[in-house]
Order: sequence, then structure tokens, then C-alpha cells
Amino acid sequence: MKAPSSLFLRGHIPCANSLLTTYKGASNATKHPIFYFCKSIQTNSYEIANGSYNPSVQQTKEKSMMEKQARKIESIGAFQKLPIVMPSIDILGSALRKAKKISPTKGIANIAKREKNKGAKQLDALMKELAVPLRTYVENFPDKAYLHPYERSLIELTLGDGYYEKVLGKVDVLRKRVVSVGKEHASLCAKSSSKREAEERLNEGLKKVEEIFASERKVVDDLLGIAKTLRAMPVINLETPTLCLVGAPNVGKSSLVHVLSTGKPEICNYPFTTRGILMGHIVLNYQKFQVTDTPGLLKRQDEDRNNLEKLTLAVLSHLPTAVLYVHDLSGECGTSPSDQTPSRRRLVIL
Repeated sequence: MKAPSSLFLRGHIPCANSLLTTYKGASNATKHPIFYFCKSIQTNSYEIANGSYNPSVQQTKEKSMMEKQARKIESIGAFQKLPIVMPSIDILGSALRKAKKISPTKGIANIAKREKNKGAKQLDALMKELAVPLRTYVENFPDKAYLHPYERSLIELTLGDGYYEKVLGKVDVLRKRVVSVGKEHASLCAKSSSKREAEERLNEGLKKVEEIFASERKVVDDLLGIAKTLRAMPVINLETPTLCLVGAPNVGKSSLVHVLSTGKPEICNYPFTTRGILMGHIVLNYQKFQVTDTPGLLKRQDEDRNNLEKLTLAVLSHLPTAVLYVHDLSGECGTSPSDQTPSRRRLVIL
């Protein structure tokens, strides 16, 4: 048994028996405060041990998942991590070549069984060679709900609201159809009763799977187009100070970006030359700055703006930027100075 504490041996804290006797022995006696101090410590310790002090496995997993989702939402640069999408014609051609190279399992002496085995393996290989890339695309293209609000806005305004999810959904439907038909015909080939029947079912299965993929392969090429468009978006570092140039169309924002930074925007003497968000960089005294060129804003309500103007509002709403409003007081840009002022006032509200 463990020896009593030196604190009790020295008599600094009276034992429980004496405290209880003092309390029960006299009608007007008061409870000893030290006893209730010790009781409070025990009660608090018991509550902590039975609470969330020692997290369960489920609590740990939930916390890890929440932290992971929070990191996803806060991060930016998801477009540069998109998987490489192969053209549909290349996927199909490669799958057919690899499937036809599959040979039967060694050691099968019976000709019919050997042909059945080869046919089933070739159909299974074709199905996997087509389905695996599609599954990779569906799993590795990011869920729009977890993207940074700026990147989410870019998808909606550049591709059209709902188009991104629609294409990914169609790619997944194509994958499921290829898997279903491939397994069905591989099973039929494996159940063939003769070599000739196995050959016929193999050819029939190869043709059917190829027809299904070829009839809907446009969705893969659509996904390839989406990947190219999103990768071409400018990369913005949230930790780098950013200056956003805003103003009416054709006031000279692109010219300033071209002169002040490394950016090379298209410069023409007509409105809405800038068709997207363009970036340039400035290095001054070993410090790096970002400069953003944006599409012009016209004098109208936000609900009446086109997608190009909404891109500008997305930058102002979701990115930590300083704003330089560019005026053309000569009016030669096509927008009078008086019509440029209301747009500036609207940005102050944002």
C-alpha cells in the first residue's frame, strides 16, 4: 500500500473522520472548507474523465475530417492540381490495343476452355482500361463545394452555372455503363459451350463496349476542355500583396498592367478587350506584388451585369486586394466621367 502523503502527515489537512465528527457533533457547527475543497477537486476530476478530455476514435475522426475540409475551403490553386485528361480517342485506342494483347491463362489444355478464358480476360481488361481513367477523373476533379469562393466563382462565371457538375456526372454515368456492359459480356463469354461460341461472344462484347464508349465519348472531351480552361486561369497567391485595377471599359487598365508589371494583356482601342482575369507581378526592393487586370464595369445594377463584369466583382468580393480605380476624364474611352463615378461608388460599398 502506498504511504500517506507528507501533507497529511504534517497535519496541514485534517482527516475526513475529524471533519465529519465536527460537522455531525454540533448542531451549530459549520462544514470545514478544506473538506469541500477536496470534494470539489474529486468531482471535477470525475467529470473531466467522463467527458471529452479523452477523445474517442469517432471524435478524432470527425475533428480530422473537419480540419481537412477547412483546409480545402481555405486553400487556393486547385486548378493547377487537376488530373491530366486524355482525349477520348486516345483512351479508346489504347484500351483496345491492350485488351487484344491479353492471352489465356497458361496450362489450360482444352481448346474451348482456353478460348473462353481468353475472351473473358480480354473483355475484363477492356472494361478496366476504359473505366479506370474515368473513375480517376471523377474522383480527382475537386468538389466545387470545397473550393475557395474565388475559384468557385470562376467556374460558375467562366463555364456556366452547373456545367462543371453536369459534365462530371455524365463521365461517371459513362463509366458505370462501361463497367456494367463489360462485366455482362465477360460473364457470357466465360459460359460459352464451344470455341466458336466463345469467339463470337468475345467479338460481340468488344464491339458493344466500344460502341457505348464511342457514342458518349464527347463528355470526356468536354472534361478535357474544362481542364484546359481552368488550368489557364491565373494563379493568385493569397499571401502576396495584390493590387486590383478596376474601372470602366477601355480606360487603360491593361496598359497600366503592361507598363507596371510583368503582365502582357491584350491592348486594343475598343471596350471589353479583357475577357478574363489577368495577372502581372512587380518586384520592388526584393518584395513581390501582384497586379490584377479585370474586365470593365458599366454603369448598371449588379443583377444586370454580364459574366465578364461579374468576374471583376468576384475578385473584389473574395480576394484580399487593394483597389486602384482607373478614371478616363477625357471620356474618349466611350464612357463619360459622370457615368464612371457611380461604378466607383458601388465598389466602395463592396
